[in-house]
Amino acid sequence: MKRVKRRKSLNMDYEKRTLSTALIDVATAFEDWDKKELKNRAAYFLLNGAPAFSVNRQENGRYLLLAGDKDFYALKATGATEVDVRVYQFTEKNAETFSLIEQLKTERLGAMEEAYLMKKLVKEHGLTQDDVAALIGKSRPAVANTLRLLTLVPEVIGLVESGQLSAGHARTLVKVPTSQQYAIAEEAIKREYSVREMERAVKAFLTPPEILQQEKAAKAAAKGEELKAFVERMRGIFRTKVSLIGNDKKGRIYIDYYSAEDLYRFEEFLDIIESFQRD
Repeated sequence: MKRVKRRKSLNMDYEKRTLSTALIDVATAFEDWDKKELKNRAAYFLLNGAPAFSVNRQENGRYLLLAGDKDFYALKATGATEVDVRVYQFTEKNAETFSLIEQLKTERLGAMEEAYLMKKLVKEHGLTQDDVAALIGKSRPAVANTLRLLTLVPEVIGLVESGQLSAGHARTLVKVPTSQQYAIAEEAIKREYSVREMERAVKAFLTPPEILQQEKAAKAAAKGEELKAFVERMRGIFRTKVSLIGNDKKGRIYIDYYSAEDLYRFEEFLDIIESFQRD
């Protein structure tokens, strides 16, 4: 009998309270954050109110902020001395797990930041990709695709972190040999490829030339058959000889006539088409 793997879960019970900001410890320092961002966020809180924060009860009677460090410092910058909180009672390990999950759920993170946090949850906290997906509210394929970014060479990861290459562009390089990833990434940046264009470039790189030639020939043959069918339809409608020179992009169509009756019939067709256009 196949064993069903249990999904990782945390005890999410909490108590709502209002605490003095002086009782809350934060893992980061005020100086770690951009002052302009804090000022803008503080202005937002003054106009719209502040959110409730998640904290973990400590044995010394203090509380550890589990997520939202930037928002917490922004709130303090408004002059607030109290804050609404959800008080949890996690073990130290589970507190860290919850903190990582909250960051992934609520904070605006770059693709590589998300990948690092997800990897930490999997490697250090024993979660599966299914666990991570369920806990942060994303699909498993989305989690898997984000984690795949970490298989890229450091140079490409650096391009993603600096914003020169999007995560979507970078994911197309996962199947490319590591020795060629950076060169293709640089070419994509230089030529300003869209993600679709980069997918085609990667496919062309990975596909043997003879296979590409076969695919090109098959596509041309299919287009040729479509044009032949189109000409046959015109012959059946006009009841005369129709010739086509060119391809699916441009060319010429010749319609032969052999009598005044043929011309009269063509004129009737035009009258019908024009009547539809007027309607």
